[in-house]
Amino acid sequence: MELSFLRAMYDIPGPWASLYIDGTDHTEATAAALKLRWRAARETLLEEGIDEPTLLALEGALAQYQRPRERHGLAVFAAQGRVHYSEAMPEPLCTDSAEMAPLPHVTPLLAKRDGEPLPDSAAEPAACGVADTLAAFENRQVEALLLDPSVLAKARVWIGDSPADLSASEERLRQLGASRAHPVRAEDALVRAAVLSDAELIIVNASEVQLDEGVGAVLRSDPAA
Repeated sequence: MELSFLRAMYDIPGPWASLYIDGTDHTEATAAALKLRWRAARETLLEEGIDEPTLLALEGALAQYQRPRERHGLAVFAAQGRVHYSEAMPEPLCTDSAEMAPLPHVTPLLAKRDGEPLPDSAAEPAACGVADTLAAFENRQVEALLLDPSVLAKARVWIGDSPADLSASEERLRQLGASRAHPVRAEDALVRAAVLSDAELIIVNASEVQLDEGVGAVLRSDPAA
Protein backbone atom coordinates (compact mmCIF):
# COMPACT_ATOMS: atom_id res chain seq x y z
CA MET A 1 0.00 0.00 0.00
CA GLU A 2 1.31 3.42 -1.00
CA LEU A 3 1.24 5.90 1.90
CA SER A 4 2.09 9.32 0.46
CA PHE A 5 -1.46 10.59 1.13
CA LEU A 6 -0.54 10.62 4.85
CA ARG A 7 2.68 12.63 4.53
CA ALA A 8 1.18 16.09 5.10
CA MET A 9 -0.23 15.02 8.47
CA TYR A 10 3.22 14.31 9.84
CA ASP A 11 4.23 17.93 9.28
CA ILE A 12 1.63 18.95 11.90
CA PRO A 13 2.65 18.78 15.58
CA GLY A 14 0.35 16.89 17.94
CA PRO A 15 -1.46 16.09 20.02
CA TRP A 16 -3.78 14.44 17.52
CA ALA A 17 -7.45 13.58 17.88
CA SER A 18 -8.28 10.36 16.02
CA LEU A 19 -11.95 9.49 15.62
CA TYR A 20 -13.46 6.33 14.16
CA ILE A 21 -17.23 6.33 14.16
CA ASP A 22 -20.10 4.49 12.51
CA GLY A 23 -21.26 7.29 10.20
CA THR A 24 -24.54 5.68 9.13
CA ASP A 25 -27.47 8.08 9.56
CA HIS A 26 -29.77 7.61 6.56
CA THR A 27 -32.82 6.92 8.74
CA GLU A 28 -34.20 8.75 11.75
CA ALA A 29 -33.10 5.93 14.06
CA THR A 30 -29.53 5.76 12.74
CA ALA A 31 -29.22 9.57 12.81
CA ALA A 32 -30.19 9.55 16.49
CA ALA A 33 -27.71 6.76 17.17
CA LEU A 34 -24.94 8.76 15.47
CA LYS A 35 -25.60 11.70 17.79
CA LEU A 36 -25.29 9.40 20.81
CA ARG A 37 -22.08 7.86 19.46
CA TRP A 38 -20.56 11.28 18.91
CA ARG A 39 -21.58 12.36 22.41
CA ALA A 40 -19.72 9.36 23.87
CA ALA A 41 -16.67 10.01 21.68
CA ARG A 42 -16.73 13.69 22.65
CA GLU A 43 -16.66 12.82 26.35
CA THR A 44 -13.69 10.52 25.80
CA LEU A 45 -11.77 13.21 23.95
CA LEU A 46 -12.52 15.77 26.66
CA GLU A 47 -11.27 13.36 29.32
CA GLU A 48 -8.06 12.93 27.32
CA GLY A 49 -7.48 16.68 27.12
CA ILE A 50 -8.60 17.77 23.65
CA ASP A 51 -8.39 21.52 23.11
CA GLU A 52 -11.58 23.39 22.26
CA PRO A 53 -10.62 24.48 18.71
CA THR A 54 -9.81 20.90 17.71
CA LEU A 55 -13.03 19.61 19.29
CA LEU A 56 -15.04 22.22 17.39
CA ALA A 57 -13.25 21.26 14.17
CA LEU A 58 -14.31 17.64 14.65
CA GLU A 59 -17.90 18.64 15.38
CA GLY A 60 -17.95 20.81 12.27
CA ALA A 61 -16.58 18.01 10.11
CA LEU A 62 -19.28 15.62 11.29
CA ALA A 63 -22.00 18.22 10.74
CA GLN A 64 -20.88 19.03 7.19
CA TYR A 65 -20.00 15.51 6.06
CA GLN A 66 -22.07 14.29 3.08
CA ARG A 67 -22.78 10.72 4.09
CA PRO A 68 -23.50 7.86 1.71
CA ARG A 69 -26.82 6.13 2.24
CA GLU A 70 -25.34 2.71 2.92
CA ARG A 71 -23.79 1.62 6.20
CA HIS A 72 -20.21 2.87 6.50
CA GLY A 73 -17.53 4.07 8.87
CA LEU A 74 -15.81 7.42 9.09
CA ALA A 75 -12.22 8.19 10.13
CA VAL A 76 -11.33 11.77 11.08
CA PHE A 77 -7.95 13.14 12.21
CA ALA A 78 -7.61 16.62 13.72
CA ALA A 79 -4.91 18.69 15.42
CA GLN A 80 -4.14 22.36 16.05
CA GLY A 81 -7.79 23.32 15.63
CA ARG A 82 -8.22 21.80 12.17
CA VAL A 83 -9.30 18.55 10.54
CA HIS A 84 -6.36 17.49 8.40
CA TYR A 85 -7.74 14.26 6.93
CA SER A 86 -11.01 12.34 6.83
CA GLU A 87 -12.13 9.31 4.89
CA ALA A 88 -15.24 7.17 4.62
CA MET A 89 -14.59 3.46 5.17
CA PRO A 90 -16.57 0.67 3.49
CA GLU A 91 -17.74 -0.48 6.91
CA PRO A 92 -17.36 0.83 10.46
CA LEU A 93 -15.01 -0.65 13.03
CA CYS A 94 -16.52 -3.15 15.48
CA THR A 95 -16.64 -0.36 18.07
CA ASP A 96 -16.22 3.39 17.78
CA SER A 97 -12.87 4.78 18.86
CA ALA A 98 -11.74 8.25 19.96
CA GLU A 99 -8.35 9.13 21.39
CA MET A 100 -5.75 11.84 21.87
CA ALA A 101 -2.13 10.93 21.17
CA PRO A 102 1.13 12.43 19.89
CA LEU A 103 0.55 10.76 16.49
CA PRO A 104 -2.61 10.13 14.47
CA HIS A 105 -3.93 6.59 14.95
CA VAL A 106 -4.17 5.64 11.28
CA THR A 107 -3.70 1.86 11.37
CA PRO A 108 -7.41 0.91 11.59
CA LEU A 109 -8.08 3.01 8.48
CA LEU A 110 -5.18 1.42 6.62
CA ALA A 111 -6.32 -2.07 7.61
CA LYS A 112 -9.75 -1.34 6.12
CA ARG A 113 -8.15 0.02 2.95
CA ASP A 114 -5.84 -2.93 2.38
CA GLY A 115 -6.94 -5.49 -0.16
CA GLU A 116 -3.79 -6.14 -2.13
CA PRO A 117 -2.38 -9.66 -2.55
CA LEU A 118 0.63 -10.53 -0.42
CA PRO A 119 3.82 -10.21 -2.52
CA ASP A 120 6.29 -13.11 -2.53
CA SER A 121 8.92 -10.90 -0.87
CA ALA A 122 6.75 -10.61 2.25
CA ALA A 123 6.71 -14.34 2.94
CA GLU A 124 10.14 -14.25 4.61
CA PRO A 125 10.85 -10.70 5.84
CA ALA A 126 14.52 -9.89 6.41
CA ALA A 127 13.74 -7.93 9.58
CA CYS A 128 11.33 -9.24 12.19
CA GLY A 129 10.23 -7.82 15.53
CA VAL A 130 10.09 -4.25 16.80
CA ALA A 131 13.81 -3.78 17.52
CA ASP A 132 15.01 -5.21 14.18
CA THR A 133 12.45 -3.19 12.23
CA LEU A 134 13.38 0.03 14.01
CA ALA A 135 17.05 -0.65 13.24
CA ALA A 136 16.19 -1.18 9.58
CA PHE A 137 14.41 2.18 9.48
CA GLU A 138 17.37 3.84 11.19
CA ASN A 139 19.64 2.43 8.47
CA ARG A 140 17.20 3.47 5.71
CA GLN A 141 16.83 -0.11 4.54
CA VAL A 142 13.05 -0.59 4.60
CA GLU A 143 11.30 -1.15 1.29
CA ALA A 144 8.03 -2.39 2.78
CA LEU A 145 6.72 -2.42 6.35
CA LEU A 146 4.74 -5.51 7.37
CA LEU A 147 2.18 -5.09 10.15
CA ASP A 148 -0.17 -7.50 11.87
CA PRO A 149 -2.29 -4.98 13.83
CA SER A 150 -4.00 -7.64 15.93
CA VAL A 151 -0.62 -8.73 17.36
CA LEU A 152 1.08 -5.33 17.51
CA ALA A 153 -1.87 -3.42 18.98
CA LYS A 154 -0.60 -3.21 22.58
CA ALA A 155 3.08 -2.59 21.80
CA ARG A 156 4.57 0.81 22.62
CA VAL A 157 7.71 2.60 21.45
CA TRP A 158 9.17 6.00 22.26
CA ILE A 159 9.37 9.11 20.07
CA GLY A 160 10.93 12.54 20.55
CA ASP A 161 10.17 15.89 18.98
CA SER A 162 12.00 15.06 15.75
CA PRO A 163 10.68 12.37 13.36
CA ALA A 164 14.14 10.79 13.59
CA ASP A 165 13.69 10.29 17.35
CA LEU A 166 12.32 6.75 17.50
CA SER A 167 13.33 3.86 19.75
CA ALA A 168 12.00 0.80 21.53
CA SER A 169 13.08 2.25 24.89
CA GLU A 170 13.09 5.66 26.54
CA GLU A 171 16.69 5.16 27.68
CA ARG A 172 17.90 4.48 24.13
CA LEU A 173 16.00 7.51 22.82
CA ARG A 174 17.70 9.75 25.38
CA GLN A 175 21.07 8.27 24.40
CA LEU A 176 20.32 9.29 20.81
CA GLY A 177 20.02 12.88 22.01
CA ALA A 178 16.26 13.40 22.31
CA SER A 179 15.42 16.05 24.90
CA ARG A 180 11.88 14.73 25.37
CA ALA A 181 10.37 11.26 25.08
CA HIS A 182 6.75 10.23 24.56
CA PRO A 183 5.33 6.68 24.60
CA VAL A 184 3.15 5.96 21.55
CA ARG A 185 1.53 3.03 19.80
CA ALA A 186 4.24 1.13 17.95
CA GLU A 187 2.00 0.73 14.91
CA ASP A 188 1.49 4.49 14.55
CA ALA A 189 5.18 5.31 14.96
CA LEU A 190 6.15 2.61 12.46
CA VAL A 191 3.62 3.82 9.90
CA ARG A 192 5.03 7.34 10.24
CA ALA A 193 8.53 5.95 9.73
CA ALA A 194 7.32 4.16 6.59
CA VAL A 195 5.71 7.32 5.22
CA LEU A 196 8.78 9.46 5.83
CA SER A 197 11.12 6.88 4.25
CA ASP A 198 8.84 6.28 1.21
CA ALA A 199 8.32 2.64 2.18
CA GLU A 200 5.16 0.73 1.35
CA LEU A 201 2.85 -0.86 3.92
CA ILE A 202 1.62 -4.45 3.83
CA ILE A 203 -1.09 -5.46 6.30
CA VAL A 204 -0.82 -9.17 7.13
CA ASN A 205 -2.35 -11.67 9.51
CA ALA A 206 -0.92 -14.70 11.27
CA SER A 207 -2.34 -17.11 8.69
CA GLU A 208 -0.24 -15.41 5.97
CA VAL A 209 3.04 -14.53 7.71
CA GLN A 210 4.33 -15.24 11.21
CA LEU A 211 5.87 -12.01 12.51
CA ASP A 212 7.64 -11.65 15.84
CA GLU A 213 5.68 -9.03 17.80
CA GLY A 214 3.44 -8.47 14.77
CA VAL A 215 5.94 -6.45 12.72
CA GLY A 216 8.65 -6.99 10.12
CA ALA A 217 10.18 -5.44 7.03
CA VAL A 218 11.24 -6.27 3.51
CA LEU A 219 14.61 -4.60 2.95
CA ARG A 220 15.90 -2.72 -0.05
CA SER A 221 18.63 -4.41 -2.04
CA ASP A 222 20.36 -1.03 -2.18
CA PRO A 223 19.86 0.81 1.15
CA ALA A 224 20.73 4.12 -0.47
CA ALA A 225 17.91 3.79 -3.01
